[in-house]
Amino acid sequence: MALVGLGEILPLLEERKVCLPAIDIAGGHPDFLLGALRACEETACPALLIVYAPMARYVGLEACAHFVRFFAERTSVPVVLHLDHGNEEDLVKQTIELGFTSVMFDASSEPLEENIRRTRGMVELAHGRGLLVEGELGKIGAEMGGKGGGLTDPDEAERFVSETGVDLLAPAVGNAHGMYKEPPALRFELIEKLRQRTGVPLSLHGGTGIPLEDVRRAGELGMRKMNVATQIHKSYGEALEETPIGDTDRQYNWGGMLEAGRKAIEEKVAWYIREAGAEGLLKK
Repeated sequence: MALVGLGEILPLLEERKVCLPAIDIAGGHPDFLLGALRACEETACPALLIVYAPMARYVGLEACAHFVRFFAERTSVPVVLHLDHGNEEDLVKQTIELGFTSVMFDASSEPLEENIRRTRGMVELAHGRGLLVEGELGKIGAEMGGKGGGLTDPDEAERFVSETGVDLLAPAVGNAHGMYKEPPALRFELIEKLRQRTGVPLSLHGGTGIPLEDVRRAGELGMRKMNVATQIHKSYGEALEETPIGDTDRQYNWGGMLEAGRKAIEEKVAWYIREAGAEGLLKK
C-alpha cells in the first residue's frame, strides 16, 4: 500500500479506543523498518512509523522519505510516516515537502505564548497540505528518569489546542522519555480530563517501560498513539551482541547478525501491538 495520512487511521483507533504503538525506525534503518512492517503485517495492524527529527536530519530527509515510501508501497498494511519532535520550522517544512504524512512540532520548551505562536504557524502550513499535526504541552520527564516532569495543566491545554488547531496533543501525565528506573505512575484522571477539555486525541510519549495494562487503560481514556523507541533499539542491540560473529577472519556472520536484529524488532513490535490491544485492527 502507499503511505497514508494519520487522519486515515485515527477514526479506526477512536472507534476501537486503542492506543497504537508508534515505532521508531532509527531514521529509516532497513532492519528497523522491515522488522516493524513485518510485525504489522503479521498482526493485521496499521504501521505508525516515527522518525526522531535529529535522526532524520542525520540520515538525510530525502533518503529517509524515499526509503520508507519504497517499502510502504510493497506492504499489505497502511503506513504512516510521522516526524517526531520536530522543533525547527525549516525541518518540518522540508519533511512535509518530501512526503512525510504527519508531523509533530514540539515547542514545549518555550513559554506558553511562544509555544502557541510557533505551533500555530506549523499547523497552518501542514493543514494546507492535508496533514495532521501533533503538539506538545508540559514537561515530559527526561531520559533515565523514574518520574515525569511538570504535568500538563488542563486549562492551558484547552487554550493551547483551541489557539493552535493541533490535531493531537502530547501531554505530560507522569511519563518520561527513555528507560524508567521504575514503572511510572500515569495520572489517569488527568488523561481523562485532558481528553475531555481539549477534544483531541492524546499521544503518550516514553512508551518503553509503561505497563501495557496501563496503556490499554489510557486507550480507553483517549490516548491514541504511544511512542516506543528505547526498547526497540535495546532489543536490536542485544540481538546483535548475542549472535556469533563467525569463526575466522574471513567468515564473518554479518548477514546472520543483521537478520537476528531484524527478527528481534519484529518480535518486539508484534508483542507491543498485541499487548496494547491493537492486533487485528485491519480485520473487518
